[in-house]
Amino acid sequence: MSELYIRVIPTDPKWQPTVGAAAHAAEYVAGLFARPDDHVEVVEPVFYGRITLIDGGEYMENVFCPRCGAAIGLDWFWELLITRNGGRRVGEPTIDDLGVTVPCCRAALTLPELRFEAPVGFARFEVSARNWTRHAWDLSAEELADTGAILGHPVTQVHAHY
Repeated sequence: MSELYIRVIPTDPKWQPTVGAAAHAAEYVAGLFARPDDHVEVVEPVFYGRITLIDGGEYMENVFCPRCGAAIGLDWFWELLITRNGGRRVGEPTIDDLGVTVPCCRAALTLPELRFEAPVGFARFEVSARNWTRHAWDLSAEELADTGAILGHPVTQVHAHY
């Protein structure tokens, strides 16, 4: 069975909120699915011990260099993460070093600077909304700003389908 997620993450990959702010933000996001035709199965705060790839699941199709525009390919990206994850291929990929040299033009970048076909992120925290239906696909700029204000840090969103 497939699952659909909205994953709300801080714009700074290293940042984490307090436990209280995280719980309050999860309550706020859950309330965004309160219209009669809206639904969400679970909304929960998730903390990670290390920076973690917040991927788009089936929405992840390709990665591009923001400097030269070349398609780098997901094979290169996954091999990089596996190498940085000590060769582990299971679980959520974690990353300690966000620096990278892209193979196309050899530019020194950070992983968050790479351009993905569909947005992904890197974070130590997320508010995860699973199996949702809603009148709008994205959370609005105002809803994201309100979530960020509750957490104490700006946020962005990643859609995922597994």
